[in-house]
Amino acid sequence: MLGDFLEISVSTAEILASIEFYERLGFRHAPVGETWRHPYAVLTDGRVALGLHQYEFPSPSLTFVLPDLRAKLAGFEQLGIEFAFCKLADDEFNEAGFTDPDQQMITLLEARTYSPLRAGFGDSACGYFLEYRIGVRDCKSSCDFWERMGMVAAVVNEPPAHYAQVARSGLNLGMQVRGARTPPQLVFINEQPEVLLQLLETRGIPFRRQRDHDGASAIQIATPDGLELVIRDRD
Repeated sequence: MLGDFLEISVSTAEILASIEFYERLGFRHAPVGETWRHPYAVLTDGRVALGLHQYEFPSPSLTFVLPDLRAKLAGFEQLGIEFAFCKLADDEFNEAGFTDPDQQMITLLEARTYSPLRAGFGDSACGYFLEYRIGVRDCKSSCDFWERMGMVAAVVNEPPAHYAQVARSGLNLGMQVRGARTPPQLVFINEQPEVLLQLLETRGIPFRRQRDHDGASAIQIATPDGLELVIRDRD
């Protein structure tokens, strides 16, 4: 229903600083078009694409491509979706957005804004991208919402569930019961955490050690734009 997953769209006040941060972690550029009037770049490890926008909007947003967008909005409204914005004029790039029950922004675009990734991209220094994770109030109700959007439940703990995951081609979405206003997380698995720690220290990237929701050892890094990177050791 949502279309094809495109990117995690991130609002940044200083796009060059954001680009430099992800480059230091081994992300590479994808070719972008001229859709947006504001500065825009896409950094990727081949599995997750981060669209960096020097433009203010509810961020980060999970962004999908849904051709024939105008005609398909009625189907969302029939499910009770209230759109936060709709830009559908003939002289502008069509897009629409709404939020999930936990205020995660979801953006639908008429067409792609960067070229499909070429073969040969490898993992970044962070490792293998596992999921985009959000804090939720209730795993079951959040799962129900995302399943109505066409995603499939992949992991649901026994009630009372504190973690769940839904998936569709190109996106794993993790949901963890957490306090309000907790930042979304990009979660990776790294086979060589000691190598990563040395790289972070060499490149002056602040980090801290922590335990993930299931007790796994992890490294946490704050990004310049309100996201967190959680890099788990291989279990």
